[in-house]
Amino acid sequence: MTINDADLQKLVKEYSAPRDEYGGESYITRRRDWFDKPMEQIRPLLDRKRLNSLTLAEAARIYSDMAVGGPRLYPKTYIENGLDKIKASLVYLLYSDDPLDVRFTNFASNPESEYRLNGVGRAFASTALFLVDFHNYGIWNSAVDGGLRVLSMLPKRKPQLGETYVQIVNVLKQLQATCGFDDLSVTDEFVELIYHEKIGLSVFKTPEKTVEKAAEVEDTSVQTVAEEATHLRIQYLLVKIGQMRGHDVWVASNDRGKSYDSEAFASMTLDSLPQFAGSVTMQTAKAIDVIWFKKRTAQPLCFFEIEHTTSMYSGLLRLNDVKTDYPIPAAYIVAPKERRSMFDNQIARRTFAQSELGEVCQFLDYEKVEALLKSHTAIMNILP
Repeated sequence: MTINDADLQKLVKEYSAPRDEYGGESYITRRRDWFDKPMEQIRPLLDRKRLNSLTLAEAARIYSDMAVGGPRLYPKTYIENGLDKIKASLVYLLYSDDPLDVRFTNFASNPESEYRLNGVGRAFASTALFLVDFHNYGIWNSAVDGGLRVLSMLPKRKPQLGETYVQIVNVLKQLQATCGFDDLSVTDEFVELIYHEKIGLSVFKTPEKTVEKAAEVEDTSVQTVAEEATHLRIQYLLVKIGQMRGHDVWVASNDRGKSYDSEAFASMTLDSLPQFAGSVTMQTAKAIDVIWFKKRTAQPLCFFEIEHTTSMYSGLLRLNDVKTDYPIPAAYIVAPKERRSMFDNQIARRTFAQSELGEVCQFLDYEKVEALLKSHTAIMNILP
């Protein structure tokens, strides 16, 4: 652990101390009251046998009461999965013999899985697992990411969402053991309070403000001819990779008249953008560099924004605007690998943390794009 033991114990002491604003209760006691006790009403609904008789009203209640750490944006999308799929997907996530990383990925992010539950993500999936066994599963949301980042304990994201969740659980268990916490519920609250700057101000010097300041520094220069050519090549490769996967592909409306390597985008891609959301969102989506769709459907599978030297924030903002209205299954900012730190700074902005854009949006460098074109196995392992 990067944080020294003395500072960590200061945090634990602050976390456990009685607080005047809570009538002498500590943050730990408050956690039991505001979260753990209400969840006792939801936990029985997730019992293996009880799930078989789940009603649609109970399924809706699970969504509304269990959406921890992020906005409840998609209740209609969630219900439109249908009761049978909701039950089957929850049974799979919570009780299947498949490895945890596979279950988590298939439930929360793999658009081609029969168990992918639309309208939910990592916060919902991890909370469901937590409620079934809070000693072995932790809650994972943007606040947990932020707190672990402040502690310098946030693991590097893996290609598959479930692989990253396994890492997160391991880190939370390590933190639990070091701090002497009773269970992962207490550990989760500890990490989230650090992120929200409720504790630790005497130990950390406004960590999130430092992130915000770093996020402001960005190259917004106009692209040169050579840079535009690089952008065009990467866009072309993403189109080709999408075709290799058997997807329909959309390119930004202002790029449809372009071509690369004697191949015209207009002849390779969709003539019009399939209607998958409201009119305002569709106008934003038309400007996104590349979108893959499930063949002959209006179901988007993956969104790509290429940011060679242009403002990374603007690309993230477009994706965020779409996510506000439509549950994006996966998205990538594609850029030179030396811009990775810029992506990390930008995705950590509170705006994107609140919307949990980081749940679906990852960084993809040019070298990996080149490799993806040559390796169908790599495509299967990294992209939807």
